[in-house]
Amino acid sequence: MRTRLYAGIFLGLILIPINAHWIALVSGVKHSLNPAYGSLFIAPVINLFFLLFLNLTLKKISPRLVLNRLECIVVYEMLVMLCLISGHNPMDFLLGTLIHPFWFALPENEYATLFHRYIPRWFTIENKEVLKGLFDGESSLYTSQHLMAWSWPVILWSGITFFIFFMLLCLNSIQRSQWIAKEKLSYPIAQLPIEMTKSGFFNQKLLWIGFSVVALIQILNGLHFLFPFVPRIPLKISDFGSKIFTAKPWNAIGWLPLFFYPWVIGLTFFVPLDLSFSVWFFFLFTKIQLIIGSISGWRSLPGFPYYNHQGLGAWITLGLLVLWHSKEHIKETLAKFFAPQTDNHVMRTGLSGHRRALFGIACSLIILVLLFHQAGMSFSIILIFLAIYVVMSVAITHARATVGIPYHEIIYTHPQLMLVSAVGTRHIGANNLTLMSFLYPYVRDNVSHPMPNQLEGFKIAEATGMRHGKMVMVMIIGLLFSIFASFWSYLHVMYKYGVSHASGYFIGIGRENFGRVLLSWLVYPQTTDYVGLSFMALASVFTILLMIMRRSFLWWSFHPAGYALGMSSGTVWVWSAIFTGWIIKMTILKLGGLKMYRRTAPFFLGLVLGDYVIGFAWSIIGLIFNVSVYRVWY
Repeated sequence: MRTRLYAGIFLGLILIPINAHWIALVSGVKHSLNPAYGSLFIAPVINLFFLLFLNLTLKKISPRLVLNRLECIVVYEMLVMLCLISGHNPMDFLLGTLIHPFWFALPENEYATLFHRYIPRWFTIENKEVLKGLFDGESSLYTSQHLMAWSWPVILWSGITFFIFFMLLCLNSIQRSQWIAKEKLSYPIAQLPIEMTKSGFFNQKLLWIGFSVVALIQILNGLHFLFPFVPRIPLKISDFGSKIFTAKPWNAIGWLPLFFYPWVIGLTFFVPLDLSFSVWFFFLFTKIQLIIGSISGWRSLPGFPYYNHQGLGAWITLGLLVLWHSKEHIKETLAKFFAPQTDNHVMRTGLSGHRRALFGIACSLIILVLLFHQAGMSFSIILIFLAIYVVMSVAITHARATVGIPYHEIIYTHPQLMLVSAVGTRHIGANNLTLMSFLYPYVRDNVSHPMPNQLEGFKIAEATGMRHGKMVMVMIIGLLFSIFASFWSYLHVMYKYGVSHASGYFIGIGRENFGRVLLSWLVYPQTTDYVGLSFMALASVFTILLMIMRRSFLWWSFHPAGYALGMSSGTVWVWSAIFTGWIIKMTILKLGGLKMYRRTAPFFLGLVLGDYVIGFAWSIIGLIFNVSVYRVWY
């Protein structure tokens, strides 16, 4: 068993840099696919898919080389750790943040006057000669000047990234028994890798029917993109709302597209009906607020209907409610941690794992707080920032394990908003505001959030018989190697192609972070936002009421996590696909009950696989022939 584990880790270490390079090219430069963006990452699923097909060949050639289920799961999880770092979020954002303050500093924007003095010289790169090759391209990372300049920032931000993610991993290790064993959450996102690694998975006819249907559609659409005379089956109607709702007050709803992503429909099939209903219902509820605002004149309020404040109130309240519900488990863990125990008792209760996890949380927290305090951040601000981040992470993780939404872009809903709204920018101070901007990549949109992916890894381990301690080891090794692999791949690719020729996120995130948000805070200081806080408070009360109703009445269909997700602007990309999956599942359950649901489940797994495999194929075609190709996602 141990040999098999090490073999899986070794194979994962080989595949991480290969996948990191592919992700950097297709996500960062070509922008033909986002393999590391969403709830169920494309890259690990594709690798698992081809490894399982390789197994079918090895069975005939050399059965000894066949990968068993443990090895496949290890490889999958190591690539999940890569996707937490690489791709659009956070690597695009992190590098874009590090290179922006000095490269884009001009006399006109007064960066140097306003905030350069608050950035420690060891935080990022000031040398424009080093950055010139990165922006212009046709250069190389592998010069002594470039390597020396990037060595410390890479080490520093690799360490920061690791300790943030490791802190959440330790928290997951403590909470997993509550969420997996006691609450028995559904974990819809974890179902595909669990099913794929079962014997006979590829022998299901309905799986291949679903796969073939999506493959045909996406091949046609891809050919239409390259050769417009080829017919297509439209899955994306981006201007639906603007064409239908043209008169007042209906035109107040803003952008309302219809995107029927097959993989989202497939994953929604495994989400409980009331939960998928809550997501699309509360998304439309946000549009209703806009219409009401237009009728009543409330839209004259700057920021109405304060989606970000509502979302922040909902997520923080949801996180606190989740922790309150786990209070007995947390009390028991802390009590046993401080109580003297015999070695036998520790071995019997598994407390040693919780002791290590609590120690890991404490060490990570101390290191992060001391590091940012050394950089110039006050103790109170960094502690409050991390507290809000952890509470929101708990809420997102619990919601993902419960609802299983395929995509959660919780954008502009972050600790900075809470702090600035509560006390204003003057009380926070320019130094704290500047340094918080360097943490923006970790909190900006929460799409590829580490904590829910870690918890799903624990669920996969539990479902496949893998010991928890071994999964933790796999995640730590994968995370450490992936951080450096991601930095290497992105810097290698960007020095070759140039940031100026890459996806807009590299430049755009810096402009958003420093040029719009930070600059507005420093040039136009804000006081306490009482209106925003009022909307936050209303959202908090509404979330509590939803939770009370849900626990009081079995028939209550509105889930507080659905409300929090509905307030997230990123739901606009998937609401119509979630609605479609909800309709299909409800129809199947009403016509054929649970028996038909189980029989048709492979078809919907096939939808996900077909979408991912064809999307991967188009991205490879784009790389080989250096052409723009059809994107199956986003």
